[in-house]
Parts: sequence; structure tokens; C-alpha cells
Amino acid sequence: MRRPLVKRIFARTDQTDFVGRASHVDRLLKHARDGSGGLLLLVAPRIGTSELLRHAYDRLFIEQGETIPFYFEFRKSDRTAHNAARRFLREFLQQTVAFRRADPKIIESAPDLNEIADLAVPEDGYWVDRLVEMSVQEGLDDPSSIRNCLSAPLCAAANGARPFLLVDNLHVAKELGGGEALFDAVSGTFERASLPIVLAGRRRALFASTEFDTIPFDTFSFEEAGAFAKYLSRKSGVKMNEQTRDLVAVQLVSNAGFISSIFAAALAAGHDLNSFEHVEQVYTDEIFGGRIGCYFDDLIDELVPNAAHRSKVMWLLAENIAARSSSVPVNYWRRHLHLPDPEFEVLLDSLHQAEILNVSSDSVVLDPENIVLCDWIAGRKRLEMDREQRATVVGDTLAKNIKRAPQLLARFYRQTSSIGLRGLLTAFDGRRISGALFDYSRFKEELKGVDDERVLKLLKEDNTVIELPHIVYTAKTSAFYPKLNEKCEPERSAVGLGFRDNANRDEVAWVVVQIDSKLEAKRDVTEFWCDRLEMVAVASGFAAYQLWLIAPEGFDPEAIGVLNDRGALGSSRKQVDLLASLLNADMSPEKADSADDYEIVVPMGEDTEMIAAHTVEEIAKRHNFPTRSINQIKTALVEACINATEHSLSPDRRIHQKFSVAADKITITVTNRGVRLTDKQPNPNAPDAARRGWGLKLIKGLMDEVNINKTDDGTQITMVKYLQKAAAAGTT
Repeated sequence: MRRPLVKRIFARTDQTDFVGRASHVDRLLKHARDGSGGLLLLVAPRIGTSELLRHAYDRLFIEQGETIPFYFEFRKSDRTAHNAARRFLREFLQQTVAFRRADPKIIESAPDLNEIADLAVPEDGYWVDRLVEMSVQEGLDDPSSIRNCLSAPLCAAANGARPFLLVDNLHVAKELGGGEALFDAVSGTFERASLPIVLAGRRRALFASTEFDTIPFDTFSFEEAGAFAKYLSRKSGVKMNEQTRDLVAVQLVSNAGFISSIFAAALAAGHDLNSFEHVEQVYTDEIFGGRIGCYFDDLIDELVPNAAHRSKVMWLLAENIAARSSSVPVNYWRRHLHLPDPEFEVLLDSLHQAEILNVSSDSVVLDPENIVLCDWIAGRKRLEMDREQRATVVGDTLAKNIKRAPQLLARFYRQTSSIGLRGLLTAFDGRRISGALFDYSRFKEELKGVDDERVLKLLKEDNTVIELPHIVYTAKTSAFYPKLNEKCEPERSAVGLGFRDNANRDEVAWVVVQIDSKLEAKRDVTEFWCDRLEMVAVASGFAAYQLWLIAPEGFDPEAIGVLNDRGALGSSRKQVDLLASLLNADMSPEKADSADDYEIVVPMGEDTEMIAAHTVEEIAKRHNFPTRSINQIKTALVEACINATEHSLSPDRRIHQKFSVAADKITITVTNRGVRLTDKQPNPNAPDAARRGWGLKLIKGLMDEVNINKTDDGTQITMVKYLQKAAAAGTT
């Protein structure tokens, strides 16, 4: 009986130290044991992907089951595709033999191919010898040699073995000499293989590049980052409290690598992290020459090796930070870099893939929420371009960071406590609801202090009702009036556009804000927000609108008088919670991410799909999609709506749509109850055959990705159009 293995093989941390990723490891292990085919991990930079794969490898190696793990990392040091392929073959044989012998020392000792063949167990001897012989005979210039080397796991599988491939840094394969051929060989070799395979690489480099099922692998959630920081505090002995734990998670954007760097720096300096001042002292030192600063220094040096170009890039990054919305035109970058177009495109793409920037067809955006990156850029600009004294810059930055810390947390807490206003508005759906939920004075007088069960019963029996509109489109108010961002977080205000009733199509806009007030909101606060929301309505050209203010504890009598005079509605958080319960609304807080999300609901009926088409056209224009792409998106959306209408069994006769726009793509989701979206053949004899009936065949031809999924009570179709693909195709 084999003695169980207890040591680490590839992982750099013990299993007990690998915090926050247990579910991801379990997912990989399940795929290894029970799955087949490929999974593609689309990963953000510096979040511990390699360690995830190594831990999965070690678990399988230590278990000594039927599955043979194989970990391979593409490296720039390979320089050429042939070198990488030959190393792939050699390491596959080495790791397989080590696993079969239950001896990780074989991996550590780096035997040559003949020694590997000698160490193979008898049942593997035949195919191992064949692969060793093939490796010796392969010519470096033979075009088939790359695919032959990559096929080694398939050869093992054909002879009764069950390899599990964990391929890391797949994006690097494209950067090697002959990299495109190597990447194509990887995709072509493994796309139809029945082996369990996991490939991982930078998400922006690998979007829509393979046929594998994709799994996003992102930074920690806030809760996971907090747990990770708490673990590091306990392990290192660096003290922290709940407030500083939250500050570390928020300021370091929940990035595992950055959080680890802060604790390592604090331990080395003999500092605790039990006050905002201590956190900012360590953080500021990290930005100016510590691990975090060196990481960004090395990254930008690698991406922009030419010193003169690098200086211009740093200046342009600082210009992005200073610009409104952190966005500048692509031509601004082009004009200041003075590079030939091919070289310029390569440089900009490398910055995009490394997630320094978000690049679209005509704009370059730097994410202002990436606090660490913005702080590093600002510091380097002052030192290198403004030529300020280091002591002055560091001291000034530290003071600003200390002052900023409580503001960061306060903003984060407000965001997480925000109501999901857009989800609430979407749920209105023309319902008739007790007016007491929109009249704080009445609610306070009649229902405050009554238990929820009794309140809900009374609300349902109430004859004094408000008829809510049919909301077809929701967005953050800042999408209509960006200046509102100066007064409140985007998540705390929303606009819902719709109809007072479907029959007459009387349009109305609801403009809603969630305001801060520890006690009942007073007159001055209420007047201020009524003014702001009216400004939104007037500036947006809303012919008819309804203002709705939500305050945690409601409104005092003078404030209620203001609401009545202005024709505005006012509710407490308690009233809103009760409303959401009656409407069965999803009020989960919106995520503050780089994508812009829009939702509309349209009734089924003649030509109502054109409402959706007009909406997506305006959204796509706002995000700089080329004209031809916009027309393709509109056509695909119209066809999806037509299919939904013609084949629906839906009792509510509504089509729900969501548009999510990121820097590099637009994702459209069409959902409704009881829908069967079928790829039916067109009927040439139908009176509207030119327009209708092409189904999924047409949609797939117009969009880059199309997926159909069953929901609990219907069907959901998801369509994706990539911006860079459209631009590259000359769709202008």
C-alpha cells in the first residue's frame, strides 16, 4: 500500500493558507473526477489564478486516484512556440511518471527523457517510449511537431490513462514566436477532446477565442477580501480591527495580491494595521517603491519597453485621471504618442489586456474605481514628470490618503446600503397599490408601529390606491444627467420610463432618489432634492414626470408640506420594503462595476419590438459602437422579440430585456415566461416572410455569441456583440 503524500508539490502555500477559493478548487476537482471537455478560466490580473491551479494539482497528486494531474504554465522565456511545445511534452511525461510512482522527487530532480522512460511503470511503458522516441525525432522546423507534442495527453488517454490538464497563462502562448500557430494548435487539439481540461488566461486576451465553456474568475468579493485580511492578520500577528479590515478590502479593491503585499510590508516594518493612519502609512510606502509600486513599475516597463514612449504613456495615463469620467479620445493618445498605426494599436491593446485601460473604438478609459492604480500613476507623475521632491510628494500623499480613508468607507457603506431602485421600478408593472406606501404622513399616522403581517393585510385591503406605471426602461439617473453624480452615488438615484397605461400610451418618467438622513428628513433637505430631481426631468425633456424621495426615517411635517406643494411622493425605507414585498421586487443593491446596465420591459404586441430597437440603438450610440454593428444589434434584438411574442405561452405577455455594456462588448438578454425560441425555417409564403421567421439562424449570423438557456418558467436568450471585432471588421 502506498504511503499517503502530505507535502506540497507545486503550490506555494499550504492548503490551510489558501483562503477564499475553496469553492473554486472544488469546482476544478469535480471537473477532474467527473467531467470531460474543456473549461476556460477568464481571469483578472493578480488574483491568484496560478495558485488555484497548483492547489488543484496538489490535491489530486496527494489523493493518488485514477486521474493524473498535469500542470503546465506558458512562459515568455520559452521565446518560441516550438520550445514551449517540447517543454509541454517533456513535463507531461515527467509529471505522469512522478504521479504513477507517487514520488514528487521525480519532478524536483528534472530527469532527461531517457531517464523518464526508464522510470515509467510497466503499464505505461509502451506509450511513454513512443512519445520519448517521437520527441527525439521531431524536427524544430516541422510544422506538425507542435501539434504532435500537444497530443501527448491524448496518446496517454488512448492507452487507458486519464490525464487532467491544467494549462496556465494561455494568453502568453500568443506572445511567443509563432504564437498564433501555437494557440491554434492548443485550441484545435483540445476543443474536441473528451479529457477533462482547464485552461486559464487573461480575460481580455481570451474573450471569444475558443469554443470552451468559460468561467469568470475575478477578484475577491468584499466579504472574501475581509476574511482573507482577517486570516493574514491572525497568521502574521499584524493587528487590525473591523474598521481597518474594511478599509483594506475597499482601498485595495479586494485584490488578493495587494492585500498580501500590505500585510508583508506591515510585518517587515513592525507596524500594526489597527488604525487608519497605520494602514495609510504602510499603503503609501507600498505605492512609492514597495511591492505594489514595483509590481506596477515592472508591468509598465514590460508593456512599454521604450523609455521615451513610456514617459509619454505615463503622462497620458495622468491625463486620463484628470479628464472627466477618466476618458479621453483614442486620437488624443495617437496624436501625443507619434507612433505608426500598427505599433500604436499593439501598445494600446497591450495596456487594455493588462487592464491598465479600457479601450474602445474611439475612447480610452481609466477606471477611477481602481484606487491603487490611480494612486500609483499620480505618485509617479509627480516624481518623474513634475520633478517634485520625493519627501514632499510622499508626505503630501500620506496626508491625503489619511483624510480620504473615512470618506472611502462612508461611500462604500452608502453604496452597500442602497436600495435596488431599478429593480423596484421594473416591478411596478401597472399594479394598483395602496397610496399609504407613497405618503409618509399617512403611513406614520395609520400604520407605523404595527407588525408587518398586520400592515401587509391592511395595505392589501386599502381602497385608496395609486396606479403604478408600466415601466419599460430603467437607468441610473446619471445616465440622463451626469451632474447628479456630484451630489450622490449613482446607485442611489434612478429613472424609470414607461406608460401610465398600455392602452393610451401616455408616457411618464419616475425620477427617484434615496437620500441620507439620520432622523426624519427636514424641509431644507427635501427642497434641495426636489430641486435636483426637477432639474433632471427638465434637462432630460420629460413631458410628464413623477418625483419620489425615499428617506430612511421618513419626513418631518415641514418636509411633507414641501412634498405636497411640489407634487412629489415621499416614503420611508420601511414603506419601500413593504412595497417591494407586495410587488415581489428584486431590491438587491446594484454592483458598482465598469459596465453600464440598462433594463426595459415591453408588452407583447404589434411593433412593440421597435421600442426595444430604438432603446438599444441609443445605448449603443452612447457607447461608441459603429453604425453597421448597431444595425446588426437592432435586427437581432427585433428578431428575438418577434420570436418571443410568436411562440410565447407567457401569462403576463411581457418581454424583459437587459443591456449590459462593458468597454469591449454589449450583452443583451431577452427573457420571458413560457417562451420557446425555435430555429424555425422561414415560410416564403407568409405575408411578412421578409421580416419574420428566420429565428436563431439570423440572430447567430448577426451577433458574435448567442446562447439559449432554460429558466424556471421560460427561456432566456443571451446575445453578445464585441466592440473590437466590429471595429476591426471596418464596420463604421
